[in-house]
Amino acid sequence: MSDRKVIGTKVQTHCPYCNGPKIIKRGQRTKKYEVVQLYYCTTCKKKFTPITNKNRSFPLRVILESISKYNRLDTLSESSEKITERYGIKVNAQNISNWMSEYSKYLPYSRMRDYINKNYAKKDIIVSSKMFHKQIYDFVYHRAKTDLILSEDFKNYKFSPLQVFLELIIEECPHQIFKESMKRASEYKDLFDLNQVKLTPKENIASQMALLVMQTVTNNRLRHEKLQEFMLLNDSVTVATEVPILLDWEDVLYYNNTLGFNVPVKLAENETITGHIDIVQIRNGNIHLLDYKPGAKRVKPVEQLTIYALAMSRLTGIRLYHFKCAWFDKEHYYEFFPLHVVYKKKKRSKGKKVSIKKPL
Repeated sequence: MSDRKVIGTKVQTHCPYCNGPKIIKRGQRTKKYEVVQLYYCTTCKKKFTPITNKNRSFPLRVILESISKYNRLDTLSESSEKITERYGIKVNAQNISNWMSEYSKYLPYSRMRDYINKNYAKKDIIVSSKMFHKQIYDFVYHRAKTDLILSEDFKNYKFSPLQVFLELIIEECPHQIFKESMKRASEYKDLFDLNQVKLTPKENIASQMALLVMQTVTNNRLRHEKLQEFMLLNDSVTVATEVPILLDWEDVLYYNNTLGFNVPVKLAENETITGHIDIVQIRNGNIHLLDYKPGAKRVKPVEQLTIYALAMSRLTGIRLYHFKCAWFDKEHYYEFFPLHVVYKKKKRSKGKKVSIKKPL
């Protein structure tokens, strides 16, 4: 019985029916392979469990890890054997096949899998490296998915410099700069004029995936890691996670003096801003830089994400025009164009033509 408790879900903090915070634990339900905590809301008087895969014998964590194993190009049989060995729960190939169908809306990568399986060796589809940059960051790059995204849509072909950059990170990342830098992109607040910036709330599958994955995370320190891994392996647009970037004083001068942007960052000649982008995606003819932020409705990391975009534009040579930034959690997703943050269009005067410099 104690083994069942190991496979848990995140502690519930709000009622799923009325969103009220006044909830209490009220008993447990013993399932075949786990014990599930039951909750009671003192506001709306309803009893509930914190998981969405109700009436399933297998824990959600086992289901999602089985799916991810399969999308790492293990066969159904190999995936079932590895999961059975890890958890001591008998999972067979048919179980995983059924879960692939049941959770298909979270698995758009499935349409790519057959092609990648036929054209890539398992060892070549994903590149990863642990980076000791004050903290440990797990940089992971999905080479096969990137190849396919760039080749299947002509709108994405122009982003091949991003792929070159990602390929070179492991060999050429200047790790010493990341260890020594005292300036982090995440520390910048209230830096830009946001008058012409439209912060757009949207429906996005990233939030749906976060809602699904976070149910399996009992340690908050693992939230980013688990979500990044699931998106990289199972969606059709995420190409890299924990991507290291840097922006130095010469980059700032270039934006301000050459392009006429307004980047009010003060850097001495030996100073560099560093950071790590949670998630990089290629979709709909743009490069999307995403940051997972619990409590996304209460925060506004425009400075951090804009610095990420400025750095990526310089590092890849891709125009800032082609970047979008977003932050999200399991309920909300907010998006904006970083170009609108640093480049303000001039108003046209009556009878006069105003020349607007073409942005990067």
